[in-house]
Amino acid sequence: MANEATTAAGSSGELVAAEIVSRLIIDAAYSRAVMPPLVRIADVSGDSTLTVEFPKWPLLTAADLTEAADMSNTAVNTASTLVTADEAGIMITVTDMLMNGAGLGGLEPFAAELGKALANKIDADLLSAAASFTNSVGTSGATLTEANFLSALYTLELGNAMGPFVAVLHPYQVSNLRTAIASSTGAVWGGLAAPTADVGGLGSLYGVDIVQSTNCASVNANADRQGVMMPLGNQSGLAYVLKTGARTEFQRDASLRATEIVVTAIYGYGCVNAASSGGVKMVTKHE
Repeated sequence: MANEATTAAGSSGELVAAEIVSRLIIDAAYSRAVMPPLVRIADVSGDSTLTVEFPKWPLLTAADLTEAADMSNTAVNTASTLVTADEAGIMITVTDMLMNGAGLGGLEPFAAELGKALANKIDADLLSAAASFTNSVGTSGATLTEANFLSALYTLELGNAMGPFVAVLHPYQVSNLRTAIASSTGAVWGGLAAPTADVGGLGSLYGVDIVQSTNCASVNANADRQGVMMPLGNQSGLAYVLKTGARTEFQRDASLRATEIVVTAIYGYGCVNAASSGGVKMVTKHE
């Protein structure tokens, strides 16, 4: 009997299994990664390059003119930042004993964890690039306050950053912000206490959307967490270069009686506008 769909290396059964795992991993990776949709994205998946040059226009200033006097030329010298895509990945090895006992259904938890690991790697890389922002709010060793949040917003506005804005904060920073708002007696909130919905959800504050991520970088010898407030999308000072998304391959190790599940992606990241128009890092006490 021939052409069976089996679990043997190179069989149709293995190819089906690889396709199932690959789709599960892609779904897990892109459903969990929060940063790519928030930053500037350059998709070079169809181009024969690994690098993208992000230009930054200088600030131009107009001047008064004098009748019958010739105008002087203004030089336009753009700066640029080069971001290069590189490989990232993870591999796990699933033994035959496990597969014989669990079947294809046993692949799902592995796929979800691999996708989660890749998503966390992407988010952590992008958030680490916030260290390059020139402007910073917060005090090392002190919890995040409402005043820090407002200071970051004002810094963006003063730098002529284009909204809408988004803040990516560690859950501990969000918790501190909730506490600060709950104890506030400011007229903005009115009454004896802040509205419960505003304090509990904290999905948006002063027109700034708030996203939580445990991947906010530990800085200052793990004394602080580094969050960020920045313009959303193409105006963000952080950039993500996508060359290939999550890709899954199986590699059979017969002597080990196991199958390696290899997940890789090729992407780049960086800070392409360190000025206040690109973003502000928010550095406050570590949890």
